[in-house]
Amino acid sequence: MKLKHLLVTLMFAASFVAVPVFAEPTYDASKGLVPCGGYNPDGSEQAMCTFTDIMILINTVINFLIFTLALPIAAIVFAWAGFIFITEGSNQSKRTQAKNMMINVVIGLVLALASWLIVKTILVSLGVKINFLGIEM
Repeated sequence: MKLKHLLVTLMFAASFVAVPVFAEPTYDASKGLVPCGGYNPDGSEQAMCTFTDIMILINTVINFLIFTLALPIAAIVFAWAGFIFITEGSNQSKRTQAKNMMINVVIGLVLALASWLIVKTILVSLGVKINFLGIEM
């Protein structure tokens, strides 16, 4: 039982090693989340927000939610379900629970990535040039 707890703790700790990789922003962090309509550090007023700035904000928020939150959480849940599936070989209810967890993670990822694709398609149809993770101006 202690070995099982040790393995779970190690898996949980190891899952956070890759999370900082996803934390790199796809926007210029020195400008902040909304890089317009406010004040510069020297006190001068910034230009008013345009349609493109709003699209940059939407793109940044969607990318953060998908790539910084959803994918690492899905990987952790998928690994946990695999661990349950492997370690609880004789317990049929636990195996069914693990299968359901895996299916739910896959469905959730498909829905999240489909929503990401829909947002990207709408942005492109509105004339915003987009590369894979950011906006080209």
